[in-house]
Amino acid sequence: MTALRIDTEIDLLDLDRWARDGVPFDWFARLRAEAPVWRHPSPNGGPGFWVVSSHEHVTALGRCPHALSSDGANGGVSGLGPGDELQDAQDRVASGLPVGMDVFGGDTAMLLTLDPPEHTTYRKIVNKGFTPRRVALLEERIRSLTASLLDAASAGGGAAVCDFTTEVAMPLPMRVIGEMIGAPVEIHDDLQRWSNEAVAGTDPEYAPDASDMPQLFAAMSLFQSFQGIRDAHEAEPQDDLTTVLLEAEVDGESLSPTRFKMFLFLLALAGNETTRNAISHGVLALAENPDEWRRLRGDPSLIPAAVEEVVRWASPVLYFRRNALSAMDVAGVTVEPGDIVSLWYVSANRDEAVFDDPMRFDVRRTPNEHVAFGGGGPHYCLGASLARLEVRVMLEELVARYASIEPAGEPALLRSNFIRGIKHLPIRLVPG
Repeated sequence: MTALRIDTEIDLLDLDRWARDGVPFDWFARLRAEAPVWRHPSPNGGPGFWVVSSHEHVTALGRCPHALSSDGANGGVSGLGPGDELQDAQDRVASGLPVGMDVFGGDTAMLLTLDPPEHTTYRKIVNKGFTPRRVALLEERIRSLTASLLDAASAGGGAAVCDFTTEVAMPLPMRVIGEMIGAPVEIHDDLQRWSNEAVAGTDPEYAPDASDMPQLFAAMSLFQSFQGIRDAHEAEPQDDLTTVLLEAEVDGESLSPTRFKMFLFLLALAGNETTRNAISHGVLALAENPDEWRRLRGDPSLIPAAVEEVVRWASPVLYFRRNALSAMDVAGVTVEPGDIVSLWYVSANRDEAVFDDPMRFDVRRTPNEHVAFGGGGPHYCLGASLARLEVRVMLEELVARYASIEPAGEPALLRSNFIRGIKHLPIRLVPG
């Protein structure tokens, strides 16, 4: 086994490299082959963090909440320790929040940053807003929103070049979320902007003054908006997700006002960022693989399989962090209590041991045991069915409208090692 030259060859903390070159798939291939659980060094002699890269170990460790914690009090689910720009930004933002507002712990903890059994109770409550029936009822409205965005992007009837991310993929999920929670239409664009700024503070496009103030302002603006939505629905309940959450109880427990706002905060960030980036990466893959586009357009029955391939290919959340509660031996190494363990879904979804020719985009791929929604376990993505619905409707509308989808320039990648984002995607839409 060839030793990895970790001091010079693999640096997952170099955000400029992520923005310039995208996912370092060659690095992850080496890790899967040589060290599927590998300790990444931190700058300045810090403690480092474990990189889990294989499908086998990402799946197994994602189902061990008794040993690997997501709780904010133990470190939460994002940030890779000292020297990671996301971690440093999160720490600075947390220090600037008002006294008593700690988004990682206590009553203000998000669903993502809780462990069972508290996580189990909280999730049962919010599950009531994401039943298959409630999600299915959204299809007609999602289709209408998708059609209107595509109409605007290809106005004029002929071939049109658009920024598919900003004109279509980005606004769709936030408008869906805005309508789900009963947010006034006039603040949908604000919710989208604040979500971008809250989650992408390591990218200068969203934090142009190189400070954490845009991120902090965005978070506080979202909290304030959600309080207004709650107040309006308490005064006049509506047939929407907000009212469902306000009325939901499990074993006599309901969401506290703070937990309600924290769930909408999570929904605005996770539901927007992940779906919009899955759609953007999927459209880019179809544009760069015209044979797959023609195959899909010629046989729309492939769309369900294509949805899963889009999600696998995109892997919008690159990793989630877990925090070791006890010593454990994994893949020949010993993880100690307090260690940071990062589960890299983007690597697991290209694992040669699971996927035939994993670097090929294949709309016919089946089976497709991707882990883009978390790979099972208690933190399996609550909104997976909604994300699948939005991606499916988008693909159905695209194949019905366009003879081809073509690249019209280089995509601009998000400067992040946490979210696999596309900020701008020039695409030529050719009707037919």
